[in-house]
Amino acid sequence: MIKKILFPENIHNNTTSMALLILRIVFAGMLVTHGWGKLTNFEATAQGFAQMGGAPAAALVVFAEFFCALGVFVGLLYRLALIPIIINMFIAFFIAHGAKLVGEHNGEMAFLYLGVFVALLLTGPGKYALDNFFTKGKA
Repeated sequence: MIKKILFPENIHNNTTSMALLILRIVFAGMLVTHGWGKLTNFEATAQGFAQMGGAPAAALVVFAEFFCALGVFVGLLYRLALIPIIINMFIAFFIAHGAKLVGEHNGEMAFLYLGVFVALLLTGPGKYALDNFFTKGKA
């Protein structure tokens, strides 16, 4: 049951799979670089999250934005990796940015990431993902 949810049969054609690959590379790649900055400057990141939980909150954000985004980028544990990212972007948009799309300190990017990553969760990774390589031919 869990395998069917996490690794459903791949029904994508080559064009759709290529489009999903491009979306994964662009959006997860952007998020990885964003998370890398937070990871390499973790002390400053933790201070920036002081009002939202400090270092533990910052660690969860780094986990989602760097490590989970890497999984999405390569298509490894794809749907599992998307869940923390979606939760992170939901919190970023609705709580940290007050659901603002315009004005200073708006959550436009968080909203964009949220929409794309929810769509990617629904579609799956496509044919060109490590999940397909590891599960190919296994029942």
